[in-house]
Amino acid sequence: MPDSQAAALDRRLTDRRVLLVEDVAAMRLYLSYALERHGVQISEAGDLGTARQLLRTGLRPTSVLLDLELPDGNGLELLPDLPPGTPVAALTGDDSSETARRCREAGCKLVLSKSSRLGDIGEVLEKIERDWRMEPLPARHEPALADRYFNYLVETLQEMRQAASRRDLGSVRRIGHRLRGTAVHFGYGSIGACAGELGKAIASGNTRVIDSTLDTLLERLTTAVGAPAAGMPQPGTTTD
Repeated sequence: MPDSQAAALDRRLTDRRVLLVEDVAAMRLYLSYALERHGVQISEAGDLGTARQLLRTGLRPTSVLLDLELPDGNGLELLPDLPPGTPVAALTGDDSSETARRCREAGCKLVLSKSSRLGDIGEVLEKIERDWRMEPLPARHEPALADRYFNYLVETLQEMRQAASRRDLGSVRRIGHRLRGTAVHFGYGSIGACAGELGKAIASGNTRVIDSTLDTLLERLTTAVGAPAAGMPQPGTTTD
């Protein structure tokens, strides 16, 4: 990297603000202390609602430290609300490879385990901010291919609505499985993550969780294609 580019990058990294989303006060205290040693400005939230309010009032974090298990939902649900390009480190007590995979598919840059030593969290976040800025922009799909996938989402929304109205969970699961494997590759990471959560909910058999997760997925699909809340979806241009 040329010296001038490195210097500019260093200047950008001196004005850093981390959004810390964690519901356990003692954990927030520990993480805040570790971050403050690096002169980082910290905005704290104990749940998704508070984090969204901070973002609505103009917060633009340079990175996000995000707990997954929050009182009002899964931390990954916050990702669509973040400014584009914000690097996220997921924080979880679940060490499974499945959880790590879901986090990365949803768009998290890093997955940290609460059960392991976190090391110098300030340096960790600084690194992902720096790496994120140095990465080349991802290649965009050809417009024709992107349009075809958009049309696929329009059809999938209608198909999912019909399966949900029939309470056909077998079809709902199959449709969700298709979305989980494809959405992230076309820039719809939050839809893919939610489809993964739906599969887990159906496997659990918990009716309340199934209904809540299915409603969330339908809302995200509806927003993505710019469709009305009910009835036949209409073409649109909004992505999640």
